[in-house]
Amino acid sequence: MPNYEIRYLDFDGACVGTLFTPCASEKDAKVLAHAMRLPGTKRMEVWRGPELIYERPQSQRALAAEAARIAARCAASA
Repeated sequence: MPNYEIRYLDFDGACVGTLFTPCASEKDAKVLAHAMRLPGTKRMEVWRGPELIYERPQSQRALAAEAARIAARCAASA
């Protein structure tokens, strides 16, 4: 099972808390991140090794990448 690091950040980006845990999938890690959310948390990040796989709220870069993926799927199905 892969290991994940869940980081909880305050409004200024300072770390409020960190959770290290194995999860069966990325989806399980994301659900756990929301379930274990700490008071005062404004942002959360889920990491698998050096790769950021999830963040809330999403950054503009992540939103642009998701929009590009959706546009590519739409173009491929047209």
